[in-house]
Amino acid sequence: MIKIAITGNIGSGKSTITEIIRKLGFKVFDSDKEVKKAMTKKDLINQICKEFKSKIPGLIKRNTIDKAKLGEFVFSNPDELKKLEELVHPKVWESKEKFFKKNSNEPAVFLDIPLLFEKKLQSKFDFIIRTYVSEEVQKKRVLKRKNMTFAKYNQIRKTQTDYSGVEEKFVSLDINTEEDIKIVKKKVRNFLEKILNLKKELNLT
Repeated sequence: MIKIAITGNIGSGKSTITEIIRKLGFKVFDSDKEVKKAMTKKDLINQICKEFKSKIPGLIKRNTIDKAKLGEFVFSNPDELKKLEELVHPKVWESKEKFFKKNSNEPAVFLDIPLLFEKKLQSKFDFIIRTYVSEEVQKKRVLKRKNMTFAKYNQIRKTQTDYSGVEEKFVSLDINTEEDIKIVKKKVRNFLEKILNLKKELNLT
């Protein structure tokens, strides 16, 4: 089983690529969705409450975590963000391991991981697809999201890499998702054909 990571900064088009890949019949692990799922589990809620309840007024509403308040707090406090990640990431990695096991007979699996390089996880994958867009497009996309503010956007950007070049040697495919969707799809298909040699399995015409 080949493990392929999909990464890129917020608003760079990772979801576009994962949707293309899913439609080609491959399994994709969505890290952001798994984080949200993990934060609905009672044990993690209790851990987060123990660490942050006294620091964030109104953190808990109807036995659920107010993710907007939590996010606003941790993204403006790097040390607190690290504490949250130490609670959440092990839960998400458990889900990843279950995903690998469940799909062990697949020729390839894909993992959407926003902070791949920041968390130094690149060595765990056979190939890496990286998405990117111009800063102007990125900002425009992200600020359209629910509960997103310019301040929060800037805080999130500070936690993500600018891809100075050190990471370039690990990237197997760079995709600018500002390009026409037909071009993007073709690049993805060509890449998969090349590394997997599975043209028939991809059901391409």
